[in-house]
Amino acid sequence: MKTASIVLAILVGAVGVMIAVTNKPTGFDRCVSIISGEIEDRALATAATVDPRDVEIEAARICAGAA
Repeated sequence: MKTASIVLAILVGAVGVMIAVTNKPTGFDRCVSIISGEIEDRALATAATVDPRDVEIEAARICAGAA
């Protein structure tokens, strides 16, 4: 019974580490979120209404170097 508990604890820990590694945002994701925030802040300052999908697309283009 003691061995089964140790094995279970190791498996649970390994799954936790795997989830943490796979859910870590990439540099591109961080770039898109930062640029999106800046676009939305600029839109708020000018009282403009922007579509969130358009904001994300524009941010992705900027981060990819296409804009």
